[in-house]
Amino acid sequence: MSLKNLCRLLRHGSLQTRLLATESLGSRLSSSAINQSVVCCGSSVNQSTHKLSGCRQFHTSIPRNDENESMPDPETGWPKLKEEKEWLDYNKIVYPPQKPGDPKRPAEICHLRKHIKYSPKKLWYHTLMIRGMSVDEAIKQLSFQKHKGAHIIKETIEECQEIAVKDHNVEFKSNMWVEDSFMKQSAIVKGFRIMGRGRGSRVRYRYVHYFLRLREGKPPKHYYPPPETGYEKMENYIKDQRKRRIFLAL
Repeated sequence: MSLKNLCRLLRHGSLQTRLLATESLGSRLSSSAINQSVVCCGSSVNQSTHKLSGCRQFHTSIPRNDENESMPDPETGWPKLKEEKEWLDYNKIVYPPQKPGDPKRPAEICHLRKHIKYSPKKLWYHTLMIRGMSVDEAIKQLSFQKHKGAHIIKETIEECQEIAVKDHNVEFKSNMWVEDSFMKQSAIVKGFRIMGRGRGSRVRYRYVHYFLRLREGKPPKHYYPPPETGYEKMENYIKDQRKRRIFLAL
């Protein structure tokens, strides 16, 4: 019997017919060469064995790639991405000693929060909002938000403040501003929502990484380029007009 007919029996057949179709489909899956590894309960198992064992845990959809991944994180069991290590390596940079009279080099502290169970599209708005703000102003603005992502970012900023004072010799934890704040999607966990009448739908549970960099000192007046004034627009227009040339002319 073809796979299409088996699916039709699973959807519209009687109870006895569904049981027979399930056994036939299970034997096909076990005989087929499906050797993709999935992460289940913190360990790597065979995908066909994982499906037939009846485990209700979800499996991640991240492909195994040695260039982008390393061994799983022992604390969380999730695959450890390359970007995480590279981001935290910025804290290990040692600059040469400064000469007398040179301006003081401000400290920069990088921090991240891994595998946040939150929507990337929702967290994106909060990451953009606090860029260029002082630490106290960012914490104050995030405290007024009722969203889960705002409180997660607030906790990450407070953790980064403690690291700055403890490990990077920052004298005042309030004398810092948010130099960089962005997020990146980490993993997509696929699940299945069971409905009535033998129907169901696929569900995607998304996880994100949040990256943060604080810089010592006062925040700049304009983090993004300020809008042009009327005089600047006029000067740019005149320059563009003077650059005009006639095609194939002398």
